[in-house]
Amino acid sequence: MTTYTVHAPPVSATGGASEADRMIFVKDSFCWPALIIPVIWMLYRRMWIVLCFYALFAVAIELAGRFLGAPTATALGILGALYLGVEGNTLRRWTLARRGFAERAVVDGRSIAEAEIRFFHRPASAASEVDKAAAGAAAGPAARPSFSTDIVGLFPTPGTTR
Repeated sequence: MTTYTVHAPPVSATGGASEADRMIFVKDSFCWPALIIPVIWMLYRRMWIVLCFYALFAVAIELAGRFLGAPTATALGILGALYLGVEGNTLRRWTLARRGFAERAVVDGRSIAEAEIRFFHRPASAASEVDKAAAGAAAGPAARPSFSTDIVGLFPTPGTTR
């Protein structure tokens, strides 16, 4: 199964469309389009800042090719392309966060259609917990608790002394 993160649009940007229609599901896996056609992928996803950094990286590779030789530039280019393939969807999530999209949930599914079904047909209790967390995040830092609600391994529970 593949894991997807669900991102909700900013409240002010709904513009007539329902929030459910504007939800974005981002796969948490290797991004083949970012590896094979990076510039077209970045333009299609409107990742302008990432595209600027990619252009600077391409210029640096060109300069490395002129001063250090073609094998070095080729190796750097391959490493850069692999990095973009591995971290492409993370860069997309970063871009969505910069645009004001809020991460609402993490869902699993064999395909994006199955992940959408699991997200929109989840139990009401799980949906209300996600909506409460999103409302707390929108209210600002004063409304959020000062501790993490996630418990990992043998760490103490939130809000207690060590």
